[in-house]
Amino acid sequence: MLCMNASYAMAEDSNTTGEDIRLIEIDDADCAVKDGKLIAIQNLNPKETIVVWIDRWFMDKQTADHTKQILEPNKMPTPLGCSMTNSGKQHWTIFSSTIQP
Repeated sequence: MLCMNASYAMAEDSNTTGEDIRLIEIDDADCAVKDGKLIAIQNLNPKETIVVWIDRWFMDKQTADHTKQILEPNKMPTPLGCSMTNSGKQHWTIFSSTIQP
C-alpha cells in the first residue's frame, strides 16, 4: 500500500487540517490489468468521523463528480476507483473535510 500526496484544497468552513485524511494506492487485480492502482481514501483520526467532499479528475480535466464520503474512525480505506481506465488516467482531490458533529 502506498500513500499518495493528495491535492488538498481546504474550504473556509473546514475544521480539519487534512492530516487526518489520506489518499492511498492499493494493489488491485482489476486495476493492474489497466496498469493502474486502486485509489482509496482513509480516515487517520482514531476518534472522529470525518465528512469529506472529493472531486474526480479524468485525463487532467475536472469532472462534474463532486462526491461526499463519510469516513468513520478505525475503518478500512474507502475505494474511489482505479487510477487508470480503458479511456485514460484519473485521480481525485479533496475539496473539503469537516469533523462530523
